[in-house]
Amino acid sequence: MTLWPSLIDVARWAPSPHNVQPWRVRLVGERDAELLIDSTRTLPQEDTTGSFILLTMGMFLRTVEIVAAARGLRLATTLLHEPAWYAPTILEARGPTMIPFARMRLDDDPGVRPDFDPALIERRMTSRLPLRPDPVPPGAAADLARVATAGGHRFETITDPVRIERILERDAEALFHDLNQPGYHDEIVSWFRFTDGASLRHRDGLDHRCMNTSPIAYWTTARMPWLLRTPVMRAIMRRVYRRQLGPVPTLGLLAGAFWEPAHAFETGRVLMNFWLSVTRHGLFIHPYGNLVTNRDAARWLREETGVADIWLVFKIGVSDPPPRSRRRSLEEILIAD
Repeated sequence: MTLWPSLIDVARWAPSPHNVQPWRVRLVGERDAELLIDSTRTLPQEDTTGSFILLTMGMFLRTVEIVAAARGLRLATTLLHEPAWYAPTILEARGPTMIPFARMRLDDDPGVRPDFDPALIERRMTSRLPLRPDPVPPGAAADLARVATAGGHRFETITDPVRIERILERDAEALFHDLNQPGYHDEIVSWFRFTDGASLRHRDGLDHRCMNTSPIAYWTTARMPWLLRTPVMRAIMRRVYRRQLGPVPTLGLLAGAFWEPAHAFETGRVLMNFWLSVTRHGLFIHPYGNLVTNRDAARWLREETGVADIWLVFKIGVSDPPPRSRRRSLEEILIAD
């Protein structure tokens, strides 16, 4: 079987929340495969609706589709259940299990053309490094708005420095609050990779290099979150956190129908198109997840921006090349019958 490994070897660079990489692929034949969700790589404490894992599966399938099209192959995908079935199955999984998600079929199609250069898939990276002070060029912003609109969503930008600082401060408050919730804390910290050795061993999760923080500061935040509740340490850590973010000339928002399972899966395709377009323009993004997963913060953000149905908030702009997050090997993703 030569087709699938070469496609999945590129598609494994698709993004996922906290770099959990929930996908597994069972090879059924030269042209057929089954996509599964690894229940040990989901986030039930943070992703309480299952929406972000469904989004992730949509991004992965979109990535496979692009790589296949570049090789004259058309990918046909059939979900094994209605999208609404997956969310409770993901959230209620007890113990390690592989959740069958979709059938994939490759067919020759000399007329198929990829919408994006597959090289963008490996160039696409999240950057937590400081952004250069220039705002997003108008042409790039217009193109990104077009990509979002084509997928039934809205792309908005915020460039007012005062408003940006208010939003970043609210993000820090939401993060510090959530880190002191036992379920959330234990789940996210299990994905922290404090050292290069841990990152190389696991090849997943939130690597301290990519988080632009020192192993000591990262470990302290993870192991002593109670410090974030004391007024003095809270103020100090907020300043440290803000300094790590560096200049943020532009915040981006993506909004639209997302939180229902069917919408979440389809939105994965939209986000992959959007992120590859960001890369094509030489830009980077870094999401602030707590602003949408923390209900109080999400409610505040809607009032602050006047934008309904926000499902992704991120800084966007130009930075130095960031460290590349690691990925599991092809052998760890593929399941051969």
